[in-house]
Amino acid sequence: GDSGIGHALSKYLDELGFTVFAGVLDEKGSGAEELRRTCSKRLSVLQLDITNPQQIKDAHSKVKEKVQNRGLWAVINNAGVLGLPTDGELIPMTEYKRCMAVNFFGAVEVTKAFLPLLRKSKGRLVNISSMAGELAFPHKDLGIVSKCMTFLGYGMSIEGYEE
Repeated sequence: GDSGIGHALSKYLDELGFTVFAGVLDEKGSGAEELRRTCSKRLSVLQLDITNPQQIKDAHSKVKEKVQNRGLWAVINNAGVLGLPTDGELIPMTEYKRCMAVNFFGAVEVTKAFLPLLRKSKGRLVNISSMAGELAFPHKDLGIVSKCMTFLGYGMSIEGYEE
């Protein structure tokens, strides 16, 4: 919710009348402040660095407290980083690990934490990736690898869900 698609989607869903929990990397940042200033009281800004398990637990507790027995209509995994635009051979392993931590493992951990709330309401899990996960671009090796891994997350299901 700090910027980009997540920010715009948070505002749009709030305008439609949904209760929105906008996870942001920096709850004191300009994106979070703008959401607080321009959106209704239905929108809650949550500190959520998806590479930080404690922040995921804290966000889950706040959401669970607010929705109580209703569950969640949707979880939208949108956080992502593209990484360094250079040949894969030149990228340090720390940068590969950082991208995987955000683009893959973070999304998986958020999903695992919130699945019980989705099951309660037969909600939806939405994983937003990028074209970097499907197409090869010169000097974008890191983003391609980590975004491609996002597609593996589609194997997670909301068990017991029937239409």
